[in-house]
Amino acid sequence: MSDRSRVLSLAATTGSADSAGSAGSADAGGRLRQLDALRVLTCLSVVAVHSIMGPYPKDDPGLGVATSLLHYSREIFFFVSALVLVRTYVPRLGPAGRLADETGFRRRRLRLIGLPYLVWTTIYLLIWVWHTRGVEPMSQIVNELPLRWVYLVATGNGCYHLYFLLVTLQFAVVFPLFLRLLGATQGRHGWLLAGSGVLQLATLAGYHLIGLPNDGWRPIIGDYSLFGYQLWLVAGALAGLHLERMHTWLTEHRALVVGAVPVTAAALLWSYWAQVPTLGVLEASTPLQPMMVVWSTVMLGALYLAAVRLSRLRSALASMVFGYGAQLSFGVYLAHPLVLDLVLSGSQRVGLFAPSPWLVVVSFVLTVGGSVALCALIHRTRFSLALQGRGRLDPALAPHLGWPHRRLAATSASLLLVTATVGLPIGSDQGPGRPSPPHGWAITVDHP
Repeated sequence: MSDRSRVLSLAATTGSADSAGSAGSADAGGRLRQLDALRVLTCLSVVAVHSIMGPYPKDDPGLGVATSLLHYSREIFFFVSALVLVRTYVPRLGPAGRLADETGFRRRRLRLIGLPYLVWTTIYLLIWVWHTRGVEPMSQIVNELPLRWVYLVATGNGCYHLYFLLVTLQFAVVFPLFLRLLGATQGRHGWLLAGSGVLQLATLAGYHLIGLPNDGWRPIIGDYSLFGYQLWLVAGALAGLHLERMHTWLTEHRALVVGAVPVTAAALLWSYWAQVPTLGVLEASTPLQPMMVVWSTVMLGALYLAAVRLSRLRSALASMVFGYGAQLSFGVYLAHPLVLDLVLSGSQRVGLFAPSPWLVVVSFVLTVGGSVALCALIHRTRFSLALQGRGRLDPALAPHLGWPHRRLAATSASLLLVTATVGLPIGSDQGPGRPSPPHGWAITVDHP
């Protein structure tokens, strides 16, 4: 097959805005609503994981159960990111199967992802400095600050969730080459997915049995690298090309997908409890093990079906939550550890911090509400691009809230202000207490 034939065939598989409805509910611009809903559901899952991990000891067996069941979120985030990229750029391929300006594509992606990565790495480093100001001599902290910042940027250790941006940056660099691979394997995408799956299982088995690469090797071949998540990027890209087929299969086999959830959950928890006596809670609940591939695949199918159902809601509130919520999801992902830290610091300040399901629920609600309010505010400023990878929102395009919704937004913003006022005075006695990269401040939280 010639290069031109491959390009035409590849572009045809993505469909068009006019035919987008065959793969679910599309808006007037051909944007698939279920993908927006899937982004929102996945983002909420990420916040839920971190809200649960906040008040509980790391070695709590119950915590391991909860986080194991929610650790599908990172894989689905990578899946959706690759899916959207492919559906956006495959129709723009030139006659030779390449983007017209590959260098320009890389430059744009590095700016949209890299700038927020640098900014938030700096923000979280400064927060760590604030919380550790009495644990270490300030002169030592200041002297080490430039080298520490470089280390955090290079390794993705600026905060427990910034690995996602580091991997996404790596994917942006290789994406033009990846598009050529998709064209070269047209007609054999099943084999490509199978090979990717085998490589993923082998990689995770190595991580789990041998150990994760540390420090500088982590973003190269470890869990902060493309190797750790390549299956989900490949699968998302192929789903972007064959979304109609995926949508049809999942909706026609809804009972099978939903029924697989409790069966796979039981298998996951059996695997977890079997490993706890020898590996401990942290290692037994890590998402970087082969069993998580099965669980994440099943949950991807189940969440997609839930997203399809939610996308059919026609209320103005649903359109705002999933449409505008999807636009804010990247910003919420970046900002939610900051808000969660303020919430947990505030609860500690007023004497309410304790391992409790109620604190988890309150933390989750306040973190979601505060993060959304913060990101919606940022979206209306000139700092939006630097903080959440989106240009400033045109006021004419801003969602118009009714009186009840304005009250809800105002309440969320007020709660964020209150938690910040209460939480910031927390002293340095709650910091990590050692000269290492920040992994949490007032409350230490491991990465997801």
